[in-house]
Amino acid sequence: MTGRYVRLSLAKELRETLRDRRTLAMMVLFPLVVYPLLALVGTQLLAAKQRDQEARASRVVVLGQGPVADEVRIRLGKDTSFELRPQATLSDVDRGEVDAAVVVERPSGATRDRAEIVFDATRDEGREAEQRLDQVLARIWPETCAPLLEVGRRDVAPKSRMGGYLLSKALPLMILIMVLLGAFYPAIDVTAGERERGTLETILATPIPRVDLLLGKVLAVTLLASLSGALNLGSMSITLVQVVNLTAPEAELPVPWSRAAATGLIILPTAFLLSAVFVAVGSFARGFKEAQNLLMPVYFLFLAPAMMGALGDFRLGVGAALVPGLNVTLLARDIALGQASGLHTALVLGSTLLWGFVALGLAARLYVSERFLSVGEDLGEQRRKPGSAPTQAEPPTPGEAVALFAVGYLLLYFVFIPLQARGVVSGLLISQWAGLFGLSFLYLRATKRPFGPTLGLSPSHPGALGGAVAMACGGWVIANLVAQWVLPPPKEYIEAFRKVLFPEVMDRGLGASLFLFAFTPAVCEEVFFRGLILRGLLRRMPPGPAIALGAVMFGLFHVDIYRLLPTTLLGVMLGFIAWRSRSLWPAIVAHFLNNAILVALGTAGLDQRLEKIGAAAQVGMALGAMALVALGLLILLRVPKPASP
Repeated sequence: MTGRYVRLSLAKELRETLRDRRTLAMMVLFPLVVYPLLALVGTQLLAAKQRDQEARASRVVVLGQGPVADEVRIRLGKDTSFELRPQATLSDVDRGEVDAAVVVERPSGATRDRAEIVFDATRDEGREAEQRLDQVLARIWPETCAPLLEVGRRDVAPKSRMGGYLLSKALPLMILIMVLLGAFYPAIDVTAGERERGTLETILATPIPRVDLLLGKVLAVTLLASLSGALNLGSMSITLVQVVNLTAPEAELPVPWSRAAATGLIILPTAFLLSAVFVAVGSFARGFKEAQNLLMPVYFLFLAPAMMGALGDFRLGVGAALVPGLNVTLLARDIALGQASGLHTALVLGSTLLWGFVALGLAARLYVSERFLSVGEDLGEQRRKPGSAPTQAEPPTPGEAVALFAVGYLLLYFVFIPLQARGVVSGLLISQWAGLFGLSFLYLRATKRPFGPTLGLSPSHPGALGGAVAMACGGWVIANLVAQWVLPPPKEYIEAFRKVLFPEVMDRGLGASLFLFAFTPAVCEEVFFRGLILRGLLRRMPPGPAIALGAVMFGLFHVDIYRLLPTTLLGVMLGFIAWRSRSLWPAIVAHFLNNAILVALGTAGLDQRLEKIGAAAQVGMALGAMALVALGLLILLRVPKPASP
C-alpha cells in the first residue's frame, strides 16, 4: 500500500463528491431542514398531549363507607381535576368507563383503613388518574398527624392486554419504517438502476406494453417491501418478548400473537402505495445517486405523519383514515390493542390502496409518454450551455428550487422564529420582506434572471382573476372545516393564536392588520413559493405532483402541526391557480383574499360565533364553499392557456 496513491484517490473522490451539488444538498441542507422540522412536530405533539391530559378531569369513583371514605370523597369533589362518578363500580374501570377507583376498607385486625387505587395501566387516562389520586391521598392528612390511610395500587389489566399495549407502542412505527426501507432501494434499482446499466432501452424495445412493464416493476418492489415488513414484524415481536423476560422475569408477560399477526394487514397495502410512489419518483432520476436524492424527501414525507401517529394521542377517525402514513400507524396501534373497528380498518386499507393506484396512474402517464426515454436529459427543461445567461422566462431548476426552500426554512427556524417570539409585528415583517422576498430578490440578482418574467408576473386573463376570487372565497371554509375534521386544535391553542393576531390592547386598525397578515404574506409567500419553487418544480415534474410537492413545502414552512393541513390545502389551490393562469397575479389575489377574510372576521369577533354554529349550518357553509370553489375551477379551466408556461 502506497500512501501517495491513497492520497490521490482520496482527493479524487472528495473532488467528485463536492462537485455534485445534489450530494452536497443531501449531506448538508437536508439534515438541517428535516431534523428541526421533526423536532418541532414532536415537541408540539407532546406538548399538546400533555395539555390535553392536564385539562381533562379524571373520572373516578370512591367505594367504601366510613369517615375516611367520606373524607376522600369530599377532597376529590373539591378538586377540579377529578370528576366523581358515584354510581360506578369496579367493572367500569375494566371497561374504560371510569379511569380509576379508590376502594377504602379496613382489613381485619388492622388499626387503620386501607385505600387501594384500582386502574388500568394500558390506558393513558388510567395511569394519569392513578398519579393524581396518589398525590391527593398523600396530602389528606397533615404532616404533623399520623396517617390514617394506607395506600396501595392494583392494576386490573390482564397480562395479555399489557402485552398488546407494549406491541401498540413498539410495532406500528417500526413496521412502516421497515416497509419504507424495503421499498426504497428496490425501487431505485428498477428505475434509475436500469438507466445506469443501459438496459432500459432494450426492455422498452420489446413488444410488451409499457404499462405492463410498470405494473410488474411496482409489484416486484411491493413483494420485496412486504417480505421485509413481515420478517421485521416477526423479529420485533419475538425480540419484545425476550426483552421483557430479561428485564422482568417475574412478569411472565404473554404476547397476543394473533393481534401481532393481525397488524400485518397494513403491510401489503402500505408496500403497494410506497412502491408505486417510489417507482414514479425514481423514474425521473438520471442515475442511482439522483434517485436517492429524489426519494429521500418522499421517504420523510411518509415518515413524518407516521411519527405523528406514534407520538400523538390521536383517534382513528374518518379523516385520519385518509392520511397516508398516519392512517396505517393508527390502525396497527388499534389492532394491537384489540380496539380496531371494521369500518376504520376498511377505510384505512381502502384509502391506502386508492392512493397507491393514483401514484401508479401518474407513473403510467410518464411511461407511455414519448419523452420517457429522455426524462433523464430534460423532461421539458429549457437547456442552455454552461455559463450562459438564463433566458427571459427561465425559472429555477428543480434542484435550485429545493435548495431555496431549504435555505429559507433554515433562516425561518434559526433566525425569524426567534425574532417573531420577541415581537410578532416586527418579526413577521422581517421574516416576510427580508426573508422570503429578500431571498428571492438575491437569487434573481445572483443568477442574472429578470424579476418579472422569471416569477411569472405577466398580465393575467380577467377570467383567471375572477376564478381566483371565487376559489379564495370558498377555499378558506373548506380548508378550515377539513382541519377541524382531521386534526382539531385545542381551545388553548386557538385562544393563544387569537391573542397573537388580535391582542386585547389593539393598537392597530383593520388596514394595518390587513397589510400585516394579508398583503404581506400574499406578496412575499407567492413570490417565493409559486413564483420560484413551483415554477422550478414544473420544469421537471408533471403539474399534479409539482403542485402537490410545492403545497407540502408551503404547509411545512408554517411550522405548526395544527396549521399544516389547512395551509397545505391552500397551497394546492394557489398552485393550481398559478399554473393554470400562467401568471402569479391571480394567486396573489387569492392568497390576499383568503387571509383578508379571516382577518376581517377576527377583527369583528365573528370568528368566535362561527365556532358555535350547529352541524346543519356547517353543512350549509361547506356546500356553499364547494359551489364557489367549483365555480372558480370551472372559470379557470375555461380561460385560454398561453402558449408558453
